[in-house]
Amino acid sequence: MTRFRMSCLTLLPLLAVGSLSMEDRAIVALFQRAEPALKHFIVLQRLPVNEKLTLVIAFGMPQPLDDVPSGGLSWSPADRLGLFLQDRTNAGRIYQLAIKPGPNDDCFMRVERITGRELVLACTGEKGATYDNQKFVYDIRAKALVKSFSYPPFSVSQILHGLAGPQFVMCDTQQLLLIDIGAGANDLRVVPPEQAHVTLSRIPMQESTVPGDRVYRTPQPPADLTLAFGPGKRFRLSTEKNKYGFDSEIVVEKVGPKEKKHPLPQTDQNTWRLARPDDIANGIPPDQAEINEQIGPHQLEDGRLWFGKTFYNGEGLSGVGGFGYFDTGTHTYHLYSPPEIYRYSVSSILVDPDFIWLALYHRGEYGNNSGGLLRWDRKAEQVPLFSVSTVINKIVRHGDALYMGAVDGIVVLRDDQIQSYFVDRDTDGRYQIVAREGTSR
Repeated sequence: MTRFRMSCLTLLPLLAVGSLSMEDRAIVALFQRAEPALKHFIVLQRLPVNEKLTLVIAFGMPQPLDDVPSGGLSWSPADRLGLFLQDRTNAGRIYQLAIKPGPNDDCFMRVERITGRELVLACTGEKGATYDNQKFVYDIRAKALVKSFSYPPFSVSQILHGLAGPQFVMCDTQQLLLIDIGAGANDLRVVPPEQAHVTLSRIPMQESTVPGDRVYRTPQPPADLTLAFGPGKRFRLSTEKNKYGFDSEIVVEKVGPKEKKHPLPQTDQNTWRLARPDDIANGIPPDQAEINEQIGPHQLEDGRLWFGKTFYNGEGLSGVGGFGYFDTGTHTYHLYSPPEIYRYSVSSILVDPDFIWLALYHRGEYGNNSGGLLRWDRKAEQVPLFSVSTVINKIVRHGDALYMGAVDGIVVLRDDQIQSYFVDRDTDGRYQIVAREGTSR
């Protein structure tokens, strides 16, 4: 497994002990005395927490890195995460808060939240795996760790339309929470359990067993409510297997007693070669790409079926990202494919009178990765792209903001600024929704 990948950690340079600052050398010396088996160290982040002390996050490894990564580290049981307080007037005065091994061999860590009271780390793995968040709560005045614990992360499974705005049904594979918008402040809040029970009790659940015989309880995926559309309601979406064996949506038209199929046109090989040099560089022969484009998330508007394209991008299968609509009057597809979308599938779509909003992601062999949020101006055909680090699965508008359900929380776009939130747990076991570290743009 690779030792690092991109995430939200800020890494301070650390190439050799001789090149370190006095402050970093002091941290490394203490760390190495505590963990003699570790030979290589990185200072991940420094945060001043009061007028005298700095919180220091450091990382120790038994084996060296080939280079200092610009992103997050693989945190295995052989590694150690160190949490320290350091006196800014005396670098040698250091208080050890915690030194902890990684939870498994598949954890890539990132900082979800860091304050003068707590640190929350997220762990994600290959092929879309997620693991428990790791939380440290400390007392700066006492210079001591109060508590450390872990808890499963929550993802958005549904967005409901409440009387006061959107409500987010969130799941951690065992239980549900309901998140709504606080009165008058546009703040997200966890609805008290006694109030949320009526809504959540109506959500049908399903069970699945994963390796280790652990049972996951998650909401059943809601049915596709796309109605028959177009003149005489003759058109509908139908699911069938494509030539690669994937379930694929196709537009079907009722013509008298028969049905006529309108399959999504596939990108030709020449267009693919021009648009996807990245796939060619990754080993797909220029004349052998297996184009596997499908109708993805969709929305009806005035009889038109708007949709984003989706395709599995791995093991020889590829595609060119795009979006558009099926015109029931001309029986044709109108497709748009700006360069910003070439490499990506669409995970969610929202059709507004002035804009088409598209959440982008890469569907690959080793999991899904976000490609950001694209806003297509329907008049000017401009396509600004907003940086979003998580895969979005649902988009709704409320007031002056766009609210997005994601695989690890809720993302809000307001005044062209992105803010991401996740469900956190306090030391008493109560849940709250808080801002994620470093997401405002």
